Amino acid sequence: MQHKKWFRVFIYIMLIAMIGSTLLFALEPLLYNQ
Repeated sequence: MQHKKWFRVFIYIMLIAMIGSTLLFALEPLLYNQ
């Protein structure tokens, strides 16, 4: 059962990293255009 918990935590971290990098990629041009 412990393996399942760590696997889920790992998936959540990967999802957050993916969303965060996508947001950075989308917001970078806006920050540079100011």
